[in-house]
Amino acid sequence: MTTAGSVVSVGHGTVMFMTVTARETVRDAGRALGVPEPVTEAFVRLLRPCVYLCPYEQLPEELRKGARPAARAGGPAHLPTDVVVPAYVPHVMTIDCAAIPTGVLDIDFPAEGHVVILAEITDQDEGFLFHLPPGAETVERHPREAEPDALKSHESFPLYAVPGTTMPGRLHRSHVAEAVDYAEGDAERARLVDNLIDEMGTVLAVRWGHGIQLGGFSPAWHDPLEDRGNVLFVSIPESAVFGGDCITLVSGSREQIAERRYDELEFEVES
Repeated sequence: MTTAGSVVSVGHGTVMFMTVTARETVRDAGRALGVPEPVTEAFVRLLRPCVYLCPYEQLPEELRKGARPAARAGGPAHLPTDVVVPAYVPHVMTIDCAAIPTGVLDIDFPAEGHVVILAEITDQDEGFLFHLPPGAETVERHPREAEPDALKSHESFPLYAVPGTTMPGRLHRSHVAEAVDYAEGDAERARLVDNLIDEMGTVLAVRWGHGIQLGGFSPAWHDPLEDRGNVLFVSIPESAVFGGDCITLVSGSREQIAERRYDELEFEVES
């Protein structure tokens, strides 16, 4: 997690991420509200880091100079010839692993090579995710002649990485033992804790946080995958790639992610 004035490594260079951390801002909010530090700190411990992938125009100003693309969305996929996937499943994006800030995510994300994602991100829970090692030989993947429109993808465009912070969905004071003890039987204290939760949501609502997200808590609308014991690998709003209202969540266990058993990850679409 970055701190004020800390250096975030991005690919072959570094950029200075000159903002206070979301964690410190939450602590400041707790102090301003008069919430005891142990209660605020219990909420801070719930926060999880992520990396957002967003278009250049959404990047914070301090990250724009010398920014290196971290992913390519849309366009044709580039895959080894021995990788076989249905022709109707479009290429969503390819991530340059070496361009993802190091030391940010709390899931095991590859440090080199490329992660290629193909998925039906409209209304089907079908997708494929591959890690290609550096130097892997690939060919441009074209649709079969029998399905000439299957992979008519939108024009490719670059995405850039921004470290971020996430909080659990549907967070309530009853989820934090310290908050329960502090607010028990006291309506004013309960109100202060609820205000702190609202402030957390405001702090984390950055403009680049509505796009593609690596790691962190899932932005699921209806059924948080964490409730089932899964961990988010990546979330892909349809609007960030092709336009539309669906969101695809790719998740699994920490072990599956760490061991790169990507064929076991679950793809699910919320609309």
